[in-house]
Amino acid sequence: MMSDDRYILVVADNSSEVHIALEYACARSKKTGRKIIIATFVEPIDVLTTQGVSEIMKNEARDEAEKKLKEAASFVKNKTGELPALSLREGETISELKKLIDEEKNINVLVLAAKSDEKSKDPGPIITSLVSNEITNLRVPIMIVPGNFSEEHISQIT
Repeated sequence: MMSDDRYILVVADNSSEVHIALEYACARSKKTGRKIIIATFVEPIDVLTTQGVSEIMKNEARDEAEKKLKEAASFVKNKTGELPALSLREGETISELKKLIDEEKNINVLVLAAKSDEKSKDPGPIITSLVSNEITNLRVPIMIVPGNFSEEHISQIT
């Protein structure tokens, strides 16, 4: 799937900060010539329902994930002129994220945006999980961008 390009991985999730991670990735991409890959994950549905209902829920989750990828892709295209690579995976987010990074050897940094809620000290579930449990199992560095960064600030630091 991938050539010798080096990739910046961004996770498109439901957070309002995702555009900040994308903004940062786009700025890095323009400076370094790296490509962007956007991943999103469809968590397994663990409710006890009939086959039909869980099938509908799964399809809705998948549609939602595809919509997130499309939005993220058009954001990247507008900013960089390039279409990013897209990855939609089904399964538990953290384990699928690690598998993706292990499989795609060209991914060499993961960019995540931390939540910018002053009231909560929680940076978000992916960051919390990666930093507390998984950081030593990752083969790439994680760039965590504070969720309150402005576009101007990002262009100054990239």
